[in-house]
Amino acid sequence: MQSPDNLSTAAVASGAAIPTSHGSTLPWRLLHLLNLFRMVVGGLVVVLYFSDTGTRQLGAELPLLFLWTGIAYFCFSAFSSFTVRAQRPPLLFQSYSQMIADIAAVTLLMHASGGAGSGLGALLFISIAANSVMLSRRMGIAFAAFATLAMLGEQTFMALYGPPAGTNYIQTGLIGIILFAAALAGHGLGHRLRESEALAEQRGIDLENLAQLNAHIIRRMRTGIVVVDGDNRVRLANQAALAGFGATRADGLWLNNLSPQLEHELEDWRRDRNRRGGSVLSAEDAPLIPHFARLMPGRGAGTLIFLEDASQMAEQVRQMKLAALGRLTGSIAHEVRNPLAAISHANQLLAESPRLETEDLRLTEIISEHALRMERMVETILQLSRRDASRAEELDLGQWLHDFVREFHERRQLEDGTLRLQGVEGGKLAVRVDPAHLHQVLWNLTENALRHGRIEPENAPAGIELRVLPASRPGRVELDVLDRGPGVPAEIAEHIFEPFYTSNPRGTGLGLFIARELCECNRVRLIYEPRAGGGSCFRLLFNTPESWFT
Repeated sequence: MQSPDNLSTAAVASGAAIPTSHGSTLPWRLLHLLNLFRMVVGGLVVVLYFSDTGTRQLGAELPLLFLWTGIAYFCFSAFSSFTVRAQRPPLLFQSYSQMIADIAAVTLLMHASGGAGSGLGALLFISIAANSVMLSRRMGIAFAAFATLAMLGEQTFMALYGPPAGTNYIQTGLIGIILFAAALAGHGLGHRLRESEALAEQRGIDLENLAQLNAHIIRRMRTGIVVVDGDNRVRLANQAALAGFGATRADGLWLNNLSPQLEHELEDWRRDRNRRGGSVLSAEDAPLIPHFARLMPGRGAGTLIFLEDASQMAEQVRQMKLAALGRLTGSIAHEVRNPLAAISHANQLLAESPRLETEDLRLTEIISEHALRMERMVETILQLSRRDASRAEELDLGQWLHDFVREFHERRQLEDGTLRLQGVEGGKLAVRVDPAHLHQVLWNLTENALRHGRIEPENAPAGIELRVLPASRPGRVELDVLDRGPGVPAEIAEHIFEPFYTSNPRGTGLGLFIARELCECNRVRLIYEPRAGGGSCFRLLFNTPESWFT
């Protein structure tokens, strides 16, 4: 004998039922409604038995059978209500058992009331039609045929053992035809309901996926997104917008709390849609250009605000100009290199001539010195124009800095303690960067600190510090290159990263520019800050591996 689960599986495999959409509750709701209908019918049977003490219209032939069938029918439907709520046993097993119970109960009630003439056979119409919604066409017709045969059997029994006037095959046949029609109509309705439910479920999944996709895109966008209602209450803000204004969450936030400047720009835009707005400042004093769009017409409609980082746009323009400049200077450097080599070679031969006076030798030294400077500039320009792409990898910054400090001391033959390392005792500091690029950047910065970081007297040792600081933002590691020199004057501090800008007549003005370019290739930010108490601080802001792909 098959278990209910096996019965359900076998029924589905044989086409007994049309599968519903995943997680559908429609069949169980129908069974629940059918159980309520059965309880009402069973209760009415009991009530009619005790209230109709005179000439009985129903149950006149066999009153006790009429009563006990009603009681059993009510008890069965009450028990089935619990199994339907628990959804155990499986759906098909409960549907089949309840259909059989319906056919048996209605047939007995008809027999107790005199046969098909009592009209009780119409009760099967609801049961057959509702169950056919859940069953296949074959099984719906099979149950309609079973119910018709049961009623015909009851009429035959009445013809054999009951009064002859109690048989009515014509009415029984009409009821059977109606049951077949109900089975076909129920199956068609069920098929459409299942299609509609599957379509609605798929549309719901599509909408949920679309909502999640939109939320993911908005959350990950670098452009700030803010949605406010007609009262300037923030309804939505992505991470870029919140971080730009130093907020952590948008729940219960007013636009004035987020940025008074932005609220002022929004009110001006509402008064004049053609007005060209100005920029607002972020929490880090970076300029943000707001763009406004109305979400829907009507009073009190929401407004969508795009916050575009003006500094990023300016940086993109600068990068395009610098790329063109790099290609131009690279081609010029190639052309200058050969004549420069010829000048250097001729100057070297001239310096070896025995007929030159001491004053003339000084002139050859000047030529050699400036030729060497030009050679360094040409080499730097060529290095910049053919710069390799970044090959970032996860790096233990603490261990790497220990090796760098040791190498710098050995190659420059410095006294111990000239270059000091601080803040790397707390364990592994993982960053993602190209080690070759980081070596070039840090070597350039420490060379500058060694050259310019001396204080009076000039022969005093330069104290250079490499200090790792606690990150001011999650996902960041900060490294400072510090010295106690005179520092950079405020009027030229904003120009030190520009190409060919230098205050040293012997310099090329490309060292800090190349350092920043290499940092940007590795998503590392290089900034200058005056050091408290005097001196300079060049700060590198690294992204941790966890934030590299965010």
